[in-house]
Amino acid sequence: MKTEMPPDLLSQLEDLNRQALDEFSRLAISGARCALVDLENPLRLNFFSTAIRILFEHMMGALAPINQVKQSEWFVAEKPDGLPTRWQRVVFAIQGGLTDDFVTNALSVDVRPLRKRLLTAVDDLSKQVHAREATIVDEQSAQDAAASATIEAVGNFLQAYHDCRLAILSPIQQALDNAAIEALLEETIQEIDELASHYSLDEIYVDQTSIKSIGSKQITYEAEGSVDVTLQWGSNSDVRNGDGAELSENFPYKCEIDVPLDDIWDLSGAETTYFIDTKSWRDVRGPDDY
Repeated sequence: MKTEMPPDLLSQLEDLNRQALDEFSRLAISGARCALVDLENPLRLNFFSTAIRILFEHMMGALAPINQVKQSEWFVAEKPDGLPTRWQRVVFAIQGGLTDDFVTNALSVDVRPLRKRLLTAVDDLSKQVHAREATIVDEQSAQDAAASATIEAVGNFLQAYHDCRLAILSPIQQALDNAAIEALLEETIQEIDELASHYSLDEIYVDQTSIKSIGSKQITYEAEGSVDVTLQWGSNSDVRNGDGAELSENFPYKCEIDVPLDDIWDLSGAETTYFIDTKSWRDVRGPDDY
């Protein structure tokens, strides 16, 4: 007889959804949930396993591109074809090109125990994805136990992913904010310069900073915020005489800061790029308005 799905299992899925990387990950988790709540389906665990396997493959594709893994300093080919193993891709997904020693000692994040549990869970998933008559698990308590262990393993992986980035970001948060501000102050902002005869940068706000990616050779930080500007048409004297005009505007921006993995907290040699989004301004004005 089928009973209700354990509340703890639903709670695990909700926690996993909160840690998800992107919208597609949430879609896969939603599919896994739909499979589990269908208690009348004897292949409930198999459909759940398929959804989680899709989630795992998506995460590896997004976080551990094969060419990036192969370029990492710590990578040593273990397969005849020279391609990374699943183990190596899991390592890269969490810490990129950073070494185990650095992650463990400098960041105080120990990811080694969870890797084996994750890969064991993925192997178990494969048995259910490619199920045969002898491998079907149709008893609900056994299905629930298997699903719970799998969700826990994937959740631990995502937690390590987030913990690693938080440990990197915390000591350098203020410096990143300053770097984003300096980048905008030091150069003419072309996107805004095209809107008026002159402009002045009044205020720069940094709303959040994050780690966009940890690659094989560099880490890319990202800052997001907005800028207050005064757009001016005509010269200062034109404005004083009423022949020119000024207008205050606010535009969002994104700033990327690339730093070599040799010293992820040293911004002195960082390469900084930014993009100011003036689309809202352009959308309400025709080409003849400039």
